[in-house]
Amino acid sequence: MQDQGSLSKHFWLTQGMARTIGVNVNGALKAGQLGRGEFAELVATCCHCDRTDRCIPWLGRQGAGAETVPDWCPLKLRLESLKEFA
Repeated sequence: MQDQGSLSKHFWLTQGMARTIGVNVNGALKAGQLGRGEFAELVATCCHCDRTDRCIPWLGRQGAGAETVPDWCPLKLRLESLKEFA
């Protein structure tokens, strides 16, 4: 079972990556463009990623936002697909 602190970290990293490219996760959930189970899977994917040490520094450099999620992020395709609804 994931440590609660680790799960929280990956929840916020997932939210942060989405927000940085203009995706409102809560809005996507409410509008039905993202299911709750699917969001949980995104967070779980983040939890199992071996590159999360890159996320916080990358997010910190994106003050004005970013057009895309970094290529090394396993959430890239799904998060970017939600941009069309943003």
